[in-house]
Parts: sequence; C-alpha cells; structure tokens
Amino acid sequence: MSSFSERYGLNLRKQIQLENVDLPLLNRLWNIFYEREYETEIFDLGGEIGVTEYLLDSFGLTYEYPQSAFDINRNIEKLRNFLIDTEWYLIYDFIERYVSCFPKSADRNNLEKDINRVLEEEKSGYRMLRGLITPITNIGELDSLKESMSTKYVSVNTHMEKALQLFSQRRSPDYENSIKESISAVEAMCCIITNETGSQATLGKTIRKLKEKGIHIHSAMESAFSSLYGYTSDEAGIRHGGIDFTNAPAEDAKYMLISCSAFINYLVEKWAKANNKE
Repeated sequence: MSSFSERYGLNLRKQIQLENVDLPLLNRLWNIFYEREYETEIFDLGGEIGVTEYLLDSFGLTYEYPQSAFDINRNIEKLRNFLIDTEWYLIYDFIERYVSCFPKSADRNNLEKDINRVLEEEKSGYRMLRGLITPITNIGELDSLKESMSTKYVSVNTHMEKALQLFSQRRSPDYENSIKESISAVEAMCCIITNETGSQATLGKTIRKLKEKGIHIHSAMESAFSSLYGYTSDEAGIRHGGIDFTNAPAEDAKYMLISCSAFINYLVEKWAKANNKE
C-alpha cells in the first residue's frame, strides 16, 4: 500500500543512486550494522577487539580498547561520524568489510538479504552478491549469476567469481579480464562435459562436441557462442591483448557476465538431463 505522501504526489520517487549514497540509504545500512553489532559487543566484553574496532582500523582510524560499554559506544560513534563525512564508495567498502566478518552461513545469508532489501527499497544501483557490492540491479541477472557460481564444478565457479570480482571493482574495474574469466567459465563447463584436455580444451572445439555427449543445442545458439569465443580469442581478441579491446567498455563486460552465467546454467541443466537418460 502506498503512503499518504506518495498518493498525493508529495513524495516524488527518488532516482537510482549510482555515484552517491543519500542519508536515508546510509541510515538504513547503518541500522542493519548497529542492530547486530551493538548488542553483540555490549554483551560480549571478552577483552578482544570486536568488529567495530576491526572496521575502524581497516579505515586507518584509531579506537578505544573495548573494556567497557563506554569504550564500545565511543568506537561506534567514531565509525558513524566517519561514514557520514566520507565518500559514497567507502560506505560500500564498509558494508563489504562488515559482511566479510561473517562465515558463509545462514547468518551471513540473512545479513545479505537484509542489505539487498534496503538497497532495493532505497533505489541503490547496486546489490550484494557473494559478499561483493556489484552494479547489477536486475534480480533475474543476480539470480543467474548466483546460480552459475554455485555449481558442483569448482573451476566453473572460480572463473565466474573472478569475473564478478573484476567487474565489481568500483575504483578500477577490470572489464578486459572480467570478459576473459566469463568466457573461461563457459569453456571450463564445456571441457567438463566433453572430457577434453590439452590443445583440444577450447570453447571453439568443445562446443561442437557437446552433441556427442547428448547435449543438443540450437545451431544458432552454438554459432552465437562460437562467435563470442572468436571475440575473445582471435588475433585481435581480448585474450591476445589486441588493440581493439584494450579499453573494453562496461556494457561489454556486463553482457558477457550475464550471458555466460545464463549459458552455464543452461548447460548444467542439459547435462543433468542427459546423464539421467543414460
């Protein structure tokens, strides 16, 4: 249900936040941190520094040794004041560093869900995926990426995770190498299916052998991914450091990231069906 101000046009919908974090977004992200961290640190004065102190140190700030609730309050206040006056991208650094303190568990999953809920509601142009703040806002794309990094094939997952990490570096994104890792993930999946190694273990060769393993894909799709392989591997291609690709644009990297994740998920499903028929 819309609010009073929205119904009467008094609260205009905010624009997508790409290179800024407004105060409501900062406050709500802070509330997620504060709700968990304050209660934990106040009631667990074990003589060791806590997450707040770790975060202060990671940003080059001093802190009070947490021997009392008073010390913890001062540290939390110092971190809050720093975030209010800092650059927008350091707020996202803060969120990433905070989430990294949690093991890969249900607690971390719930934390990421809470963060993504706030990012979505406050119209941030970013979402959290596998501990990384990434500039991909479409939920379908996020789901596809997450699935492609959660296969039972370590090499595939590793390439996709690297591709996302390189794409998501806010200050110096590496789109060239992100593209390389995306296509390498597809290549790895095809090699797993076809059992090819050595000189035969290339996407250009293995994609044509998928049908021998019971995976039949449309000729147009096969041609499309063969062309993508050529885009990265011919003489002027990205894998050879060709001049034409030394400044790969963000939209190319994003397209490869999403397309390759979708194709990997497609191959995993096809491969599972083919094995079930044997």
